[in-house]
Amino acid sequence: MKKSLVNKVLLGLMVSSNVIWGGTAVHAEEGKISEFNLDQIVVTAGRIEQSNFDSNANVNVVSRKEIEDKHYQTVSDALRSVPGVTIQNYSATGANYSADYLYINGTSHVLVLVDGMRANTNGSTFSVFQPSEISNMDNIERIEVLKGSASTLYGSDAVGGVINIITRKPNAASSSSKISAVAGSYGKRTYNFYNQGMTKAGLYWTVNAQKDKMKDYKDGHGNYTRNMIDSESYGVKIGQKFGDKADINFSYSKYKLDYGRPETSSDMMGPTIFTGGMTYGSKNNTKYAVSFNYKFNDKLNNSLSFFSRTSDLYDDTNHPATLWLMREKTWGFSDQLTYADGNHTIVGGYDYYKDAMNKYQDQYTPNMTGTVDNKAFFIEDKMKFGAFTVTPGVRLSKHSEYGNKTTASGVIAYDFNDITTMYVSYKEFFRAPYLYELYNPFYGSGKLNPEEGETKEIGLNTRIDDKTTFAAHYYQTDSDNLIGFNSDTWKYYNAGAERIKGWDVQLTKVFDKNLSVTAAYTHTYIAPTSAASNANRNGYIPKGQYDLSFNYEKSKFNGIATVKGVVDRPGNKNYENDVADSFKNIWTMDVALNYKPIKGMNIFLKANNIFDRMYTDMTYDMRQPGGIGWYSQPGRNFLVGIEYSF
Repeated sequence: MKKSLVNKVLLGLMVSSNVIWGGTAVHAEEGKISEFNLDQIVVTAGRIEQSNFDSNANVNVVSRKEIEDKHYQTVSDALRSVPGVTIQNYSATGANYSADYLYINGTSHVLVLVDGMRANTNGSTFSVFQPSEISNMDNIERIEVLKGSASTLYGSDAVGGVINIITRKPNAASSSSKISAVAGSYGKRTYNFYNQGMTKAGLYWTVNAQKDKMKDYKDGHGNYTRNMIDSESYGVKIGQKFGDKADINFSYSKYKLDYGRPETSSDMMGPTIFTGGMTYGSKNNTKYAVSFNYKFNDKLNNSLSFFSRTSDLYDDTNHPATLWLMREKTWGFSDQLTYADGNHTIVGGYDYYKDAMNKYQDQYTPNMTGTVDNKAFFIEDKMKFGAFTVTPGVRLSKHSEYGNKTTASGVIAYDFNDITTMYVSYKEFFRAPYLYELYNPFYGSGKLNPEEGETKEIGLNTRIDDKTTFAAHYYQTDSDNLIGFNSDTWKYYNAGAERIKGWDVQLTKVFDKNLSVTAAYTHTYIAPTSAASNANRNGYIPKGQYDLSFNYEKSKFNGIATVKGVVDRPGNKNYENDVADSFKNIWTMDVALNYKPIKGMNIFLKANNIFDRMYTDMTYDMRQPGGIGWYSQPGRNFLVGIEYSF
């Protein structure tokens, strides 16, 4: 399909539906709008509950209903559905390597939270967060994606945005269970159990367990890629509510994976070559968390949380000479006070976290260890003055390597009426170098300066009518002391300044009780002065991205079609002329069908990449499809499953 034809089709769709976009899907049920992107409750934008419309930020939500209807297999799958989020996987899932590459607003420096608690690891620069490893989607209530800098509230790493994965918690005196089984292409098998409940006395719990397997897969050209996934994940949360006054809970989660990936051979200066064999590895992650919320009165409440996370990676275990080993640990706590009185909502508190690389080893690094910690006070005040809302904020941080840092922010919003609001914002950020960039004896450099900068943004949210919402945003991010990698010295270094510009339009339209549509376009431009020395991170990030979703519901049937278009993503620009246009512009389509024959039962079919497109996520060399350096994504594949809730 040619680019011009695609654009005409998209334009026709948007004009005919009087829409331009809509973030996450809107669902019509029994003649009512059950979820509207701008009306959903979010917490990430201001660390307090508020409607998306009032958050004065660019926030998208992957809802519980969307997770259930579209049958996302991992958090990585769910994030792919969010306009403006770019994920680059090695192999089918990304789980059988160090991690996915995750970009928001043109940068990979994204903070990820689970229930508001930090989930990033601080080891290899390629392993900052591992979304494919959160694979038990039954345990997730929703995923909030805040696009734009948020360092005042969340600290280092929140340069491009914040992802907050919010787990489920019972809120009524009842209990329920769900069991499911999924089978699919390439030996895909998933078995899942979930149970939640609450007593009349306020004692509540959730329990989840999952087994997941997958084998070698074929790409869109029929080539087989070596692949093996054999994972187990389980978790438990137990808590106690004391009326509406207090709530305390403890949670524990475990993820274990044995995997295989394509065996590769290369020297430091040569290309990656697939040998046809398989490299084996394993992962073992554990997390503990405690959360306590106390309501002093109608105006003042306090939230206190503590977490500890360990992450162990053993890669290339069948080749001891090139073993890659990482043992990481992150722990921390946060205390937040929220005071709401009339036209003021004040959020303030203290954050502390410590990152430790207990051991790092690869063929060039016999052993690396190191620790850093970060302490911070933060405060933000959301003030109402008639139609205006003004939100100043400041964060005072003390980093163990870089001392005291101050980041400030300010948001001014104006409500034209009760259906349209506009905001402008200015937010500073600070990113300390990762442990790998600092302490690796082969690649690292202890003389690195931290990245600093600011993001300016303007946004518009409006409800066109009771079935249509529209949002538009523009941002500019300026960074100093950008950290890049010097391919001549093989050291990390401060590459200088960088500017990223971008904009998006989002529209959601419900036609009737059966049909709803969302449409979105995201544009990203990174100037050629970036650390990679070429535009758009050396061609790795698409200049344009389209997201369309069509949802049809009637009686016991539900069908969803999602279309994603990646435009102008040539990969390494040194080889751009050798890459076919069909690989620079990729259009894929997935379809999910659900049928509920009786109460509590759902039978579903999911077809991914139904046009059997040949493409890769890893774009550093796109010259030889299916060959050297090309980590193919799966071609057309299917999942069938059955779920029963009782």
